[in-house]
Amino acid sequence: MKSPDHDSCKRRNRMRLKLSLTTLLAALVLPLDAALAEPVRFVTIDYKPYALHDDPKGRHGLLVDINTAIAERAELAITDSVLPITRVVKNLAHNVSDCGVFLLTTVTEQEYIPVAKILDRFETIIVTRPGLGISKIEDLRDQRLALPRGSFEGSSVLDDPKIELFYTNNTEQGVHLLQAGRVDAVAGTSLSLLFQFSVENMGQNEIGEIFTYERQEMWLQCAKNQLPDETIAKLRKATDSLRMEGAFDTLIKRYIPDIFS
Repeated sequence: MKSPDHDSCKRRNRMRLKLSLTTLLAALVLPLDAALAEPVRFVTIDYKPYALHDDPKGRHGLLVDINTAIAERAELAITDSVLPITRVVKNLAHNVSDCGVFLLTTVTEQEYIPVAKILDRFETIIVTRPGLGISKIEDLRDQRLALPRGSFEGSSVLDDPKIELFYTNNTEQGVHLLQAGRVDAVAGTSLSLLFQFSVENMGQNEIGEIFTYERQEMWLQCAKNQLPDETIAKLRKATDSLRMEGAFDTLIKRYIPDIFS
């Protein structure tokens, strides 16, 4: 006959085994749950060089690079949809996308969560043909200016009848007009214009002056009421650390030639 102590020992051993298996399963399952968590859905404007397709140098685009760097630092899985600007806005509004990197304005501050600053200075510039000086917008009177369609809304540039405007579908068209002598100046973001100059192998001797029209901040922004507070906190911490380390400035140098930087 088995003693009561023997039976008690067996029960304790079974309990220890059960607890060990439970602990082991928990250790295996928790990382798996984290891996299977829904990815953060980024969305990026389909405009050079924010996103690039089949780039000869293998670059994916500045904002695509920034999104990837933030995700890796935050240890978060993401998807990144490259879409026209109208779809970007629509997807963020209809819970199809969660976050994007774009200019911080009074409108975006109301519509989205301003998670973290990417760049202190993101400039809109006007570049003239050789020989044409510019220190103020009025210097463009009686001149021909190419600018992307839909840009400069609410600015004096659009309201001045003495400035002849040529609307383009993208920065590439504007630079080609400047090259051909069909316009006297071209407007756009510094990143897009200087990138296109490098694609066209244009140097400083082939342009006139670079006039800074506007400076704004570039931020990571996310739709409201879609992501957990914990995820927002991880994105903020990752973005802040990358910015302070100068990682975003390093990425920009991949898209702007040294001659203009």
